[in-house]
Amino acid sequence: MTLLKVTNLKKYFKNIRAVDEINFEVKRGEIFGLLGPNGAGKSTTISMISTLISPDGGDIFYNDKSILKKPKSIQQRLGVVPQEIALYPTLTGYENLRFWGNVYGLKGSMLKQRIKEVSEIIGIKDRLRDKVEKYSGGMKRRLNIGAALLHNPELLIMDEPTVGIDPQSRNHILDTVLELNKEGMTIIYTSHYMEEVEYLCSKISIMDQGKIIASGTKDELVEIIKGNKRIN
Repeated sequence: MTLLKVTNLKKYFKNIRAVDEINFEVKRGEIFGLLGPNGAGKSTTISMISTLISPDGGDIFYNDKSILKKPKSIQQRLGVVPQEIALYPTLTGYENLRFWGNVYGLKGSMLKQRIKEVSEIIGIKDRLRDKVEKYSGGMKRRLNIGAALLHNPELLIMDEPTVGIDPQSRNHILDTVLELNKEGMTIIYTSHYMEEVEYLCSKISIMDQGKIIASGTKDELVEIIKGNKRIN
């Protein structure tokens, strides 16, 4: 069953066609990969799905409802892990999670329980009382993911969540993505690393210069770009 459908989506910045009439579908319960180099239009696409910016054309349907007409249909069920770290460095990990939990409307015992559960998922339970400014890059990335999981979203969007981190944290994040999906979460995962989407995703679209240039299962796309480990 289709959870998200993008149809003829466009976004222009002056003379730049950042997203140029793209189409794709995300099935409920799958990990969908959006693969492409920096500047391909992946983050702009995600920003439109997240209702942060408005498209110049086309539409986005979530559970068969246009999010352009009814943005709340997706906003309350969506978790977003941005490429940039969205944390307060002078607060502890716990305080950051509590802040984002409050933003999602969580309070009291429910919030405490979700912080406990999320901290175990992301593997930083023992460092929650430390200030984020003392965290490694990998730990900040993990906490960034944790903030997006607090309200138990139906759809999780992850925008290049492994950029600039150590191999151990990277592997932990990839395994966390698989575990979340195993528990029923639908995930859109963007990357410019072929091996990441090959490891995680059942369906992949390759994006370049605002267009989707190929789509298919990972086996179909591995044949197309065999030998390339990274899309530059």
